[in-house]
Amino acid sequence: MRLWHRPLSVGAFRLYAPSVFSSTSRDSDWVVRVGLEQAAWAPVIYVSVIGDALLWVNPDTGVVVGRGEPHQVWQVQRQGNRLNAQHGRLQMTAARLVAQPAGAGVVQVGTTPHNLRRYRGQLEWVAREGKLLTINWVRLDDYLKATLPREMPPNFHPEALKAQAVAARSFTLRRLNRYRQWGYDLCDHAPCQVYGGVEAEHPRTNAAVDATAGEVLVFEGRVLEAVYTGNCGGHTAPIEIAMAGARPIPPLRGIPDTDANGVPYCQIAPNFQWELRMGAEELSRCFPEVGQVRAVQVVLRAPSGHVLQVRVQGTHAEKQVAGAQFRQLLGATRVRSLMFDIRPDANDWKLTGQGWGHGAGMCQWGAHARARAGQNYLQILQAYYPGATVQRLR
Repeated sequence: MRLWHRPLSVGAFRLYAPSVFSSTSRDSDWVVRVGLEQAAWAPVIYVSVIGDALLWVNPDTGVVVGRGEPHQVWQVQRQGNRLNAQHGRLQMTAARLVAQPAGAGVVQVGTTPHNLRRYRGQLEWVAREGKLLTINWVRLDDYLKATLPREMPPNFHPEALKAQAVAARSFTLRRLNRYRQWGYDLCDHAPCQVYGGVEAEHPRTNAAVDATAGEVLVFEGRVLEAVYTGNCGGHTAPIEIAMAGARPIPPLRGIPDTDANGVPYCQIAPNFQWELRMGAEELSRCFPEVGQVRAVQVVLRAPSGHVLQVRVQGTHAEKQVAGAQFRQLLGATRVRSLMFDIRPDANDWKLTGQGWGHGAGMCQWGAHARARAGQNYLQILQAYYPGATVQRLR
């Protein structure tokens, strides 16, 4: 894959970068708003800071309306249509509040005062479903450094980690404003990317982010939504098979992922093969419209081997469902991929398969094996996203 040094304009993205983020770093010019749906969404939120003073800022005016000392724990909650932040007798109320360190410190936030997680950048809050949802404004490079170790093991080969950094950066930029109705870009868990804050950072994945700063995958003039998967089972899935509603696109059409001897690269993964046994009662609960399940079979596969259609026959009716829907109904952590077979086994059905994840895009274990075989990160990206090129953001 060619690395173009011509800067790429990404005018389709609209970013709202507070003046607190000023840097000459290529990634640091971009800001991501992460909704901490898993880490800090509750009726009452607790906030602190490490290393410096905590500033409370009115984001509409930029004026500092309050100041807290390091390690003071503040309680934030909604009062009518305003926010109230309180520590002991110190209290401030405003329609909007932002919490940020005065200097090089990091903020801490959580749903209990004794279990706070550290995050870089600054915090803001929006009311959602009767609770406060914390939004973390964070530089792109800091976001990626807190994401990569949760998406790929840091002990993977450095070239695989660099490929993951480019894919994750591309995925992030294509999904900006995904949750704009709530005022943020991405959530902190699947189906976005798992974002762990400062505790997640690791020197090896940090190095991968820095080594690929500003690099993204581009197809037909747009940043590619570079999805990736744990291990593909020997053939990556076409995106329209892996994800309902996705349109076919050449870089995500699916590729054989085997070496010169026909051995799947991701066969080295400890979770490459799997099996699942399911009884009639459990299947009947998943497909109540068919009655008591009598037969289950794969009736259509893609040329890649991925299941396209499954027929479920019962005492009242029969139903044919897409493979991805079948996997979702039974549970994606149980039916671990779309590369599976179904066979009757006594009074049950036995599913045997290979791969783990939706199967589309870069195979992470395959990338690790390719890197160990001598491929660099550009070659790895070229293999998994054919037709896309690596360019630098402007």
